[in-house]
Amino acid sequence: MMLLAFMVLAVPIALGSVETAAQLARNSRVYDNRLAGFYSAGAGVEVALWELLKDPTFDDDLTPDDPTKEVIVTSNDETVTVTVTKIFGAENVVGQGLIVSKAVDPPTVAADQPTTFTYTMTIKNEGTDMVELKQVYDYLPPGLIYVSDSTSGLTTTNPTINQNAPETCGSVPQELYWNVQPQGITILRGEELTLTFQATGTLADGTYYNQASVLYNPWWDSPDVEVHTPYTAEVTVGTGDPKCGYGMYALITSAQVEPVIPPPEVETEFTYTIIAENVSDSTLYICKIEDLLPPTFTYVTGSTGEYGSNITTWEPSLSWDSGPERWNLRWADGDDAALEPLDTIPVGGTKTQVFRASAIPASGVDYFNEFSVTWSNTLAGGKCKTNPGYGGTSYGGAAQISAVDAPTLYDISAVASDGTIQSRIVFYEAAGEIEIISWQEY
Repeated sequence: MMLLAFMVLAVPIALGSVETAAQLARNSRVYDNRLAGFYSAGAGVEVALWELLKDPTFDDDLTPDDPTKEVIVTSNDETVTVTVTKIFGAENVVGQGLIVSKAVDPPTVAADQPTTFTYTMTIKNEGTDMVELKQVYDYLPPGLIYVSDSTSGLTTTNPTINQNAPETCGSVPQELYWNVQPQGITILRGEELTLTFQATGTLADGTYYNQASVLYNPWWDSPDVEVHTPYTAEVTVGTGDPKCGYGMYALITSAQVEPVIPPPEVETEFTYTIIAENVSDSTLYICKIEDLLPPTFTYVTGSTGEYGSNITTWEPSLSWDSGPERWNLRWADGDDAALEPLDTIPVGGTKTQVFRASAIPASGVDYFNEFSVTWSNTLAGGKCKTNPGYGGTSYGGAAQISAVDAPTLYDISAVASDGTIQSRIVFYEAAGEIEIISWQEY
């Protein structure tokens, strides 16, 4: 963080045109036979600076492993070699892993009208390492069927179609499964891939939700990681009632976090709230809650049940997830475990689970958590009965924390064709604004 201290002495600069800034700095100079070299080197720096500020993709190909690029500029019959160096710092620290989101078009239709819907799944690597994508699942709402040969994006192969879920909203929904491991699909850090496909159907009144999940390997020889979306990409048909989703559509879950934008590099406590809404026609038991904290976050002991939480005051068990390297919190550990006493959510009711976590968020990094709530409408021997037809697990995620973007340090230098005249500028850039550390010609 010592580099940031120089910003106190930095001088803001506004570029009115690419020609004038260097001229103003040289009005008092003696015009000799080296003048063309001075102008050319300075112009080279200004051209690169102009491109960097005006073209958001100019430095997209610069990485910590290869942080420089050369630009050749011709000015006053001089050929100038300009070297642009991006000095990577805090803005490139650990992220999350894969983040999955879904969208649908159209999102609103009239009832009882044949319609083809286009679903787009976006998979982004928010971590620091390349990952290998293995499997992609999509859980269509009831009443829709996959359109053959409609898959595009990261694969064009038709999915395997299963119908193992119980009937809901009048039909058995389809599960779509793409095994992409044989294709050797890798996703670099910061890279984003999409998978698009179509589904068609004639839907009655209701709100129809989609779900998706992906299985990936964070790095070679490490455990695979599965990431789920919550119920998402909703389609509103007619009146919007009832609500319909894959399997027993009974519990809608979501999460909130405060603060959303914390100060970077400062230890902060975050309050997470998991929200569970019963949209079924029967009382539901809450059997188990699981939360995967973002990397570098730690649970605050004793914080469960604060601020009006009304599901459980149990302390969670903690285990270390060696995939994205983060803490896994479980309230009621084990596949057949259950909260004691079991809490219930009445029809139409909503309950919350509140806890806190602590971290020192890095600048320029988004942090996501993931969670799941296991529920049942039936007990067997005092335990939740969660097999199909009786219960299930509702997934959620993307309670996002965004740290303030850190300024990026750049070093641009230019050398005239004779090798004797040089110009150099060192500056910070953030959101299109620059702070100059030094601007030299020699």
